Amino acid sequence: MKISRREVLVGSAALAAVPGLSMFAGAQEVPQAKLPEGGAILVAEVKAKAGQEEAVGKALLALVEPTRKEEGCLCYNLHRSTKDKGQFMFYEQWATGEALAAHGQTPHMKTLQEAIKSLVESASATFYELMG
Repeated sequence: MKISRREVLVGSAALAAVPGLSMFAGAQEVPQAKLPEGGAILVAEVKAKAGQEEAVGKALLALVEPTRKEEGCLCYNLHRSTKDKGQFMFYEQWATGEALAAHGQTPHMKTLQEAIKSLVESASATFYELMG
């Protein structure tokens, strides 16, 4: 079955016209996020000094794969701001607070901290709880 571009546009317009349905047009069902009891959600932000954006980005990216292999790591994603190439953000989910604490003691975290301490303007971490 072949669908033309016109049919897709007409169908999308029809869905968008239905009150309350426009935001779901074309969306697929996404499973609800789940976090074990005692789990931890963390957003860590790092701001590189001017001229150090690429070096900091490379160092942070090197953390992703080994961290994802750590026991208790449920989600570990590195993001870079689209407006400020020196602004980085990790979104993390951990099975337990202990797993997150152990992450901070890993050789790759200690190596990173030493490698970027003179390249970073600021760093922060905020803990969150899952609401729904």
